[in-house]
Amino acid sequence: MSNYCRNYEGEYFFFTLVTSQRMHVFEQESNREKLSSAIKTTQSRYPWEMTAIVLLPDHLHMIWKLPGLDKNYSHRISVLKKYFTRAYLLDGGVENTLPPSQRQQRNRGVWQRRFWEHAIRDARDFRMHLDYIHTNPVKHQLVDKPRDWKWSSFHRYAEMGWYEPDWNGRIDLPGSVEYIWTE
Repeated sequence: MSNYCRNYEGEYFFFTLVTSQRMHVFEQESNREKLSSAIKTTQSRYPWEMTAIVLLPDHLHMIWKLPGLDKNYSHRISVLKKYFTRAYLLDGGVENTLPPSQRQQRNRGVWQRRFWEHAIRDARDFRMHLDYIHTNPVKHQLVDKPRDWKWSSFHRYAEMGWYEPDWNGRIDLPGSVEYIWTE
């Protein structure tokens, strides 16, 4: 078994969470609402700022700003996944079959066991991950432009002037990163 070490240094973190076997769980409005509720409930217990998000049919990308010295994002993600999984399965959601070893660890076949994280290093890295999040629906050929994807923080950033409404790729807006990034 690998001995993976997560990086808990930093203020901003990029995450990717993927459903088990890439099930298209989030195509249904009711499941998107369950995820939103799971996020809000988890945030009320273990605060963080949701800086950016995009929700696709089988995965989501997020950038979080964690408060002060509390950098335990692993626990937050675990709790978020549990809240969503419980609500999803109680509502008749399906899960994939898991090997007995994973069942013994109380895993369910709704999410992939692990998640991807990246500690944002600086303003340039922040902007690259923000752009990645907002172009992800285009990358997956779900829409032609980020503005056409409803389940994204792109619209908020366009209102703030970070993006032109019909933006469809990487650009640099001088000074734009200072809105959020603090050093």
